[in-house]
Amino acid sequence: MPHIWAAPKSLTIAEQCRDARHVTANRGAGSVTPIEAPSSDMTLPSHTRFVGLAAGKSDRPDLQSARRVVAGSRGVGSKENCEIIYKLADKLGAAVGVSRAAVDAGYCPNEMQVGQTGKIIAPELYLAIGISGAIQHLTGIKDAGTIVAINKDGEAPIFEVADFGPVGDLFKIIPELEAALG
Repeated sequence: MPHIWAAPKSLTIAEQCRDARHVTANRGAGSVTPIEAPSSDMTLPSHTRFVGLAAGKSDRPDLQSARRVVAGSRGVGSKENCEIIYKLADKLGAAVGVSRAAVDAGYCPNEMQVGQTGKIIAPELYLAIGISGAIQHLTGIKDAGTIVAINKDGEAPIFEVADFGPVGDLFKIIPELEAALG
């Protein structure tokens, strides 16, 4: 529950926040008042009607709420080579994400895009496969738990935020990882 210690302020909390930081000390003379969210029930104009919400069918977890995400980029080389990402995601029970570079290259649809112009995610485990780590992409994973990056460029920016980072050919490392997983 957010706390306000000054004149009324507005606060927005992203759904993907990983953890809450609790305030332990009163920071002033003001009082703390919990605020209930207003109801979203509203009367629509007569020329408008609500049809419904629908999501595409998939056996994979939803990208924004997944505990594990395997993501790829242009580093996989082609749309066909993205199969290596899907296969690893299936083995881990993970969602699949991609960088903007993969979307721009036509490898994957934009609804799979992670980053500033895509989805902001906070999985417990994020595997970045062939992702260099542009700042726009890193913005989308800043609240991820453990980040594992696989890239042939040891100087790629993704390694600055990665907890584990094997440097090498993803087409050799991924099969070894899958074999180790069983």
